[in-house]
Amino acid sequence: MAELTPAAVADIRQRTARGETDLETAASAYTLAELRGALERSRATLQAIPVRWSPEQLQFRPPGAEQAAESEDRWSATEALTHVIATQNWYLLHMNRLIGRREHFDLMVRGLGDQARQDMPRDELARELTAATQRLLGFVDAIPADADLSARRDSTFFGDLSLRGWTLLAILHDLDHGAQIER
Repeated sequence: MAELTPAAVADIRQRTARGETDLETAASAYTLAELRGALERSRATLQAIPVRWSPEQLQFRPPGAEQAAESEDRWSATEALTHVIATQNWYLLHMNRLIGRREHFDLMVRGLGDQARQDMPRDELARELTAATQRLLGFVDAIPADADLSARRDSTFFGDLSLRGWTLLAILHDLDHGAQIER
């Protein structure tokens, strides 16, 4: 298996955007451990934002945000990060089912761009993102060694994904929203 460096993740993102590969095919080139390492790095980048940015920076919306109602680029950093936190439950729902578990989630996204909140204070945002990150990484760490890595569940938007595919989706989602925040 190849090392999943930040440059390799960026390359996967570009190739999937161009339709040269799909998430599942790209994910199958890596072990769960390699994907977990990349997920840890992508989340560390996001976790640094509420720590190093001021509350004003976190709440800032780009000029013209009201006119860009259909674009995620209208979001503040707080909105992007709360969306990432909520979307994680969608991944966990499907990943749990792939290993034969059912779990109820109080917060669940209902579509692309859902659950972006502007009303979360900086300290709470940092705590919630850290807790969500620990939960997702802990889930990946606890995937049984005998789990069927070929089993897949329909993601609605990205095709049928295995445990590796769902993990790669989380990494790319982090990458997309990290780039959005930096813009």
